[in-house]
Amino acid sequence: MMAEPPAEAVPARAVDLAGLPSAWIGVGTLDLFAQESIHFASRFVVAGVPVEMSVVPGAYHGFDTMVPQARISADFIAGWKSALSRSLEVD
Repeated sequence: MMAEPPAEAVPARAVDLAGLPSAWIGVGTLDLFAQESIHFASRFVVAGVPVEMSVVPGAYHGFDTMVPQARISADFIAGWKSALSRSLEVD
């Protein structure tokens, strides 16, 4: 039997999110993890951690990698890249 991974290995398992750096969370409404992702983002808000969330109507898990040329995918990709650049203070 495999050992259970430590709680800190899975961010959503963390009991306290206070003090974490800002986060960007993106998910489609058809994604199996949509509700979990939305709940996770709300936990950042409660902990006082800045969080941006992009919820894409009608999108499924991995849509942005399966059809990257679609406008909805390009916008989603631009969103996370922009958040990452801001986070790293990259121009």
